[in-house]
Amino acid sequence: MKKKSRSLRGARPLGARESAAGISRRSGLMLVFVVSLACGLLTGGHWLWQRLQAVPLGKMDALEQVEVRGVFNAVREAQLKEILLPYLQAGFFSADIRAMQSALLANPWVTSVSIRRRWPSGVLVEIAEAQPLAVWGGDRLLVASGALLPRPVYMRVKALPELAGDELLVGQIMTQYQALAGILTTRDMEVKRLSFDDLGGWRLELVSGIALKLGHDALLERVNRFLFLSRGLLAPHLHKVAGVDTRYGNAVAVQWKNGQE
Repeated sequence: MKKKSRSLRGARPLGARESAAGISRRSGLMLVFVVSLACGLLTGGHWLWQRLQAVPLGKMDALEQVEVRGVFNAVREAQLKEILLPYLQAGFFSADIRAMQSALLANPWVTSVSIRRRWPSGVLVEIAEAQPLAVWGGDRLLVASGALLPRPVYMRVKALPELAGDELLVGQIMTQYQALAGILTTRDMEVKRLSFDDLGGWRLELVSGIALKLGHDALLERVNRFLFLSRGLLAPHLHKVAGVDTRYGNAVAVQWKNGQE
């Protein structure tokens, strides 16, 4: 007679019991981790909330760092920062960049403005100034655009030539000056002063001190005639020349420093 095998109710393999114990242990550790993380977040959040309450809202995104770049001749960095001050109070995100640019461009010497936010609390401002070509009168400067701008008291202009004449003819006078500057390139022959009036026409004074009477027309032709003589017949005597009248057809009249012609 065969013996019937007896099965034990509720019995499990030894490996299964160990696996269940491991899962239970990991679940417990995970629970501890989650609880610790939650406590940390609550504590950190409470600290952050206290800090935010302690800092005025207007200071949280205030623009505190302003860097201005450019070559400053006609304007000053401090002037530009003063113009920007009212806009900086709006804060990093709310500051009106276009309004800031418009405010800076209201200065006639500022020709271009670039403004960028710089995280977390600053802006970078880059500007370009108008380039002066010549002195016009005692209190204005002629710039490359043809405009006459007020001369800043602190701006050095010793190296600039002087232009003079009817203000309505400023464009024509600037054009003639630029043409002359292109042919008068040696040091002593550079333009010191160029003027025009209806009665005498064009009058040119060189850095060497020689004054040229040029009349009303054929300006470049007459200057070239003088240059030809200055390199030839007049070359040994230029230091004695006070002025040259080029208003004659094919000749010039030379005035010497001792008063003779």
